[in-house]
Amino acid sequence: MNDRDRVLELERAAEAAYATMYDVRLHSVKDFYDDARFNFQRAIEAAEAANLADDIARLTRRLEHVAHVYNNQFRGLRR
Repeated sequence: MNDRDRVLELERAAEAAYATMYDVRLHSVKDFYDDARFNFQRAIEAAEAANLADDIARLTRRLEHVAHVYNNQFRGLRR
């Protein structure tokens, strides 16, 4: 597996966790948010190690978007 494939694999895992946030009970949302954040951060680190500037920028924006969505739609709604 090359460096870019690893970045994309981590991104897919992050996106899967993010998508699952919408399908689980409220008390589980934070767990999937944490998984998404963790995998996006790992993807960013892998992109940094491989010097993939476009991927770093794209993944950073996506991570910020996911955090914004969580903070505005899910934070404080646990039941």
